[in-house]
Amino acid sequence: MKKLTALLLALILLAGAASAAFTDEKQINTRYRDAVDAMSDLGVIGGFPDGSFKPKDTLTRAQAAKIICTVLKGGENMDAVTASKYFTDVPQSHWAVTYIGWCAAQGIVSGVGGGRFDPNGQLTGCAFGKMLLVAYGHNAETDKLTGAGWDTHVADLLKKEGRDYQLKVTNEPLPRQEACQMAYNFTLPAVDMSAYADTTLDLKADTALYKTYGRTYMGEDGAAILWPGNAVEFTAELGGDLVLNYRSAENLYIRTFVDGEENARVRATGSTSARKVKLATDIRPGEHTIRIVRDTDISTKGSETFWTSLDFSGVKSTVKATEQKKLYIEFVGASVISGKGALRAGVYSVDDECHSASHAFAYLTAQALDADWSLVARGGAGVSGTGSVSQPISEFYEYVNPFSDPETRTKYDFARKADIVVICGSNDTCSSEEFRKLMVDFVKQVRDRNGADTPVIIMYNHMTANRNDDLVAAAETAGALASKHTRHNDGGASTSTAAAHPGVEGHKIIAEELIAFLRENVLK
Repeated sequence: MKKLTALLLALILLAGAASAAFTDEKQINTRYRDAVDAMSDLGVIGGFPDGSFKPKDTLTRAQAAKIICTVLKGGENMDAVTASKYFTDVPQSHWAVTYIGWCAAQGIVSGVGGGRFDPNGQLTGCAFGKMLLVAYGHNAETDKLTGAGWDTHVADLLKKEGRDYQLKVTNEPLPRQEACQMAYNFTLPAVDMSAYADTTLDLKADTALYKTYGRTYMGEDGAAILWPGNAVEFTAELGGDLVLNYRSAENLYIRTFVDGEENARVRATGSTSARKVKLATDIRPGEHTIRIVRDTDISTKGSETFWTSLDFSGVKSTVKATEQKKLYIEFVGASVISGKGALRAGVYSVDDECHSASHAFAYLTAQALDADWSLVARGGAGVSGTGSVSQPISEFYEYVNPFSDPETRTKYDFARKADIVVICGSNDTCSSEEFRKLMVDFVKQVRDRNGADTPVIIMYNHMTANRNDDLVAAAETAGALASKHTRHNDGGASTSTAAAHPGVEGHKIIAEELIAFLRENVLK
């Protein structure tokens, strides 16, 4: 396997390098982009004379021979064996004559009968998988890769070694982008998937190995996550698919990140009974940091969301707690935080099915300042409770389940104090005098909970200008900082209320302004 080691080294050296752009690169599925980039950069597979890659075209038998020769031999120093010795339909002038001939000499490929190779013939996933397995040392006879049921044995062996990562290996024609993924998988160490037996990893209050973001907390029944943008994060050795057991009275929209990269976004249907939903797929076995984020506006149904356990296709061990970052920012307010804006190119977005908690400017601010964050926000909220939400933000700031029966509410314990609190958005219809008083009272409440010296930032001119004077006056009276922001009511979400909220560029600009303000006035 020396050539495998050399290829791995080459991949490491290529990490972060700019890949040659194909004219049809937008057609390459993001699922396979890393593999396509790696294999094309290494010259394992190339494009076409017109600059295209044709990711969905079926891999040909000749292209497969080139891939294998390049992976194993670097495409050079092959024995001068030409395919014409073996096949009548591969003349000396054929572009892949040496690749096909070398693979034939090694027993990696065979013909289609009648002395023919059919170089332009389509290749299936199982057929290419067999070629790669033989090329990497498997014996076609002893491993039952020939004869009756050969395709099933190929698929089983690929799965057992983790070579089917990101793929579903079948007898269907194999697209070129998936062929890149399969070849890429053979540059990674084989994994004994039998070591990853089904295991349940409980999210319970008695463990210290989970990091909770903001208003996420651990109860006896598991992790309760009521507020948008909050999350559970942990590090574990695992592989395969991630399945969530949950109990929730409402539909949940969840995003799962594996090592900081979004793996999936899912809709979990609300139910009073226990249910399961797949949160992530094809996690390459190894040590990974998993972050599971709730991406939905706060419920008014009065029920906490309990995630009772996490089921993995394989968890060998929980490795370590995820470290808290030094800076913690809490964002409090209305819809511009809880779910009306969209950063389509970033981590959070809005689609037709889910009016999701985009909170893009808050996320961008926290990321730029290397901070942990939480969001306590509800569309239509205000300090007086006179807007479309009948309860003031002072109540839903105080309770983890503010819309529950007053007799059953649970106060948030503020186990981690916020270093900075940012308040924005207001839908109040009360008088200026009442609004100012309530805002001053709320700033005091925030400081009572987090510390008398907690910097509180009141953002104004954020979405509308009708409360600018009140917000500035309240900040001055309360000893808070008033931060003016450029209004960007430019839509950007696929909802009827989108026009009132910032879109992609608006959220980016708001984040830039808030970051600069915090650095100049708070983080000196």
